[in-house]
Amino acid sequence: MAKTILVIDDSSLVREFLVKQLSFYGFNVIAAINGLDGYGKLRSEEPDLVIMDFFLSRKSAMEILEIKQTLPQVKDTPVILNSTKLDKEVVMKVGRLGIKKILYKPIKIDALLDAVSEALEVPIEIDQTPCILDAHLNDKILFIEIAQGFNREKFRLLRYKTAELLRLHGVSIPRILLLMTDIQVKSDDIWKLKDLLIDVLEFCSTPEQVKILTISREITDYLKEDSELSGVEAVPSLEKAMDGLLGIKGLEKLTAEQDAVQESFFSGSSTIEKETFQLNFAKEAEEGRKMQIFNRELNIAVVDDDFIVHSIIESALKDTNWKVKSFESGNDFLAHMSEDHEEFDLIFLDLIMPGMNGFAILQFLATYSTTIPVIVLTALSGKESVSKAMSFNIDSYLIKPIKPDGIINKALEVLNLDF
Repeated sequence: MAKTILVIDDSSLVREFLVKQLSFYGFNVIAAINGLDGYGKLRSEEPDLVIMDFFLSRKSAMEILEIKQTLPQVKDTPVILNSTKLDKEVVMKVGRLGIKKILYKPIKIDALLDAVSEALEVPIEIDQTPCILDAHLNDKILFIEIAQGFNREKFRLLRYKTAELLRLHGVSIPRILLLMTDIQVKSDDIWKLKDLLIDVLEFCSTPEQVKILTISREITDYLKEDSELSGVEAVPSLEKAMDGLLGIKGLEKLTAEQDAVQESFFSGSSTIEKETFQLNFAKEAEEGRKMQIFNRELNIAVVDDDFIVHSIIESALKDTNWKVKSFESGNDFLAHMSEDHEEFDLIFLDLIMPGMNGFAILQFLATYSTTIPVIVLTALSGKESVSKAMSFNIDSYLIKPIKPDGIINKALEVLNLDF
């Protein structure tokens, strides 16, 4: 018997997306248009899972969660919460009210499906085909970039991302250009492409308003054969694509300003401040965030009397754009700070060193109100040493012996606070 999922969200776009996406995987999906409607359907339908937005009208998410705890038939029903960032106090409150998972917006489809699979203990097979997908709207032209391959989940999400972009920019009927690079079309890709184009065509008044920039013979031949897609043209150059979308007069306006738009598109930048949908998977977004941090020019200090620790940290960070400076003692570090006044973005600090130990360094930093993030290194796993270090508001700690992966993950965790 199919599991029942209740979706509670004020946004019709989000409701439609979740109903369609989850129904594809065989779930029975019920939608509620606000908190009050959601509360009523929670009681009457007794779903196996609830997915709801934190900010609801008519009845708040907190009210629903609190009442849910008093209803024996749904008290243990898992809840996945969609929201913008919540402060720690709110997270602690909802955590005590049966929340299974909090997913922060923009919605990332792989994270959502993973959470549903975990909550219902039902396997969900996600299309893992490598695919770079991005969308950018400018001057009523929607640029859609597709590279590497065709991914079912991302293509389905694009329909809702497109609707969001058009709404935010106030465009009712766009011209659409799909740029397909680094594409090797496989036999089972054609139906994915057709579904994508049918979704895209819903936003246009005629098929002629959609152009595909590609050199793929498979795509070109397929468009000529499929009568449902008659009018959608594949072209081999940007000039022909823009000419087909804008005409001769419009093409003449493709000056430096339009070139800047194209450059902005290919760089993946966006002017949209509030996004509901994320075209990249959560894992891909995390990798992108890591790369952005790795590419920043940062100064890292390593204060430890063990030269092996210096070597491990320097080796772990060698593929980043970070400059690592090592100090063999607390005295050396303070002397450098006093004489050179060099600013560091992160400090790896050993607690136990001869002469001036790590605690003395922490005291110095606290006295002079220095806000440099600190990751403490210690061979002591006792609560007393860690607690003492924590009293200085350190950002994190690593227990020796340290490993390269642990160093990188801790650095990203700490630096992400300021990212």
